[in-house]
Amino acid sequence: MYKTPEIQKKKPKIRKALKSRFTEANLIQDIVLTQPLSVRVFHWGFALSMVIVIITGFELHKPASFLAVNFGQVFVLHIAAAFIASGLVAFRIFDALIRHDTSLIPSLKDLKMLPKLMAYYFFLRSTPPPSGKYNSGQKLIFSSWIIVFIISSVLGLASYWLGEHLIWVWRFIGGAQVIRWSKFVATIYFTCTIPVHIYLSLTEDLSKLQAMVTGYEKNSPETP
Repeated sequence: MYKTPEIQKKKPKIRKALKSRFTEANLIQDIVLTQPLSVRVFHWGFALSMVIVIITGFELHKPASFLAVNFGQVFVLHIAAAFIASGLVAFRIFDALIRHDTSLIPSLKDLKMLPKLMAYYFFLRSTPPPSGKYNSGQKLIFSSWIIVFIISSVLGLASYWLGEHLIWVWRFIGGAQVIRWSKFVATIYFTCTIPVHIYLSLTEDLSKLQAMVTGYEKNSPETP
């Protein structure tokens, strides 16, 4: 018996104008700007300058015997990176005031969500608690970085001027040795928290890392 060949169904062709509208609609729905250029410039500039500050700070605190580096050059690099980081922090604060950006300021709700977030990080909870642009842990760490950095900068200037200026800082903190150890503790804090931030950025949601490079995320951020 002769079998007639199956008639292939032709897919309807979409006109280019209509197809571009669909594409545009999808882009508007799926891709949003979450990290403006000012935030990205601050993030990468501050990250690079702080890495230099931390490494040179440890070298100035206790020079490594296996490194043949000039102490004066390390000191200049440390001071230059610290001033660049200070300028970036001032720029970020000024930018936040202009744009009315309060995304880095923790709220009482964030403190209440913190135990649930820690339970998620320690695999005691399958899903993280709802959050906005940043979760409660990110807000606490990011805001603490700004505060610790400002305090460390004031202490650094006081020690740099060797009592010639900012005498009240010397008297308030309790002398040069206390200033030195306070800066060391602040450096340890940055050294411990920065790797945690990098680890979570690489393992949690890569779209957040993508947004810090391009400014855009594929999916719209969740609202609190």
